[in-house]
Amino acid sequence: MKRFLIFAALWPILGLVWGVWIVLQLSNWAVGAPLSFDDHQANLLPMAYMAGIIPALLLAWFDEALARRRASHRMSWTALAAYLVSYVPLLGVYSLPSMDNHAIWLVGLIGAVPGAVCAWLATDEAEGVIRRRDKSPIGQINRMF
Repeated sequence: MKRFLIFAALWPILGLVWGVWIVLQLSNWAVGAPLSFDDHQANLLPMAYMAGIIPALLLAWFDEALARRRASHRMSWTALAAYLVSYVPLLGVYSLPSMDNHAIWLVGLIGAVPGAVCAWLATDEAEGVIRRRDKSPIGQINRMF
């Protein structure tokens, strides 16, 4: 349940902050356009939750399934799934003939980084982020008990 709350509460807002205040600014800078940083972009937060709550819950379900199976590289798989899920809210926009497709890959980055962050935050203490095998004699004794 904790995992679903983390994804539902944080994935949309992290996607908005990462997408509007970082990815958009870097892409504007890369093409030589003026930066469009504005604190009024926070008004987009309700729209981010409306568009992102269903994909966030799907990602939480996917991450939960990976965690139960103790999959290796769970955060990487969740980030890849978040990359793909980021395109779902905008499927109608991509069908428009006037859609410029030269930077379409940036939309996936808007979801991948927050997906990895949410998967990291939802990591259980017992699972740990990096699993290491303790080969010391003390570690082997601790595993026996």
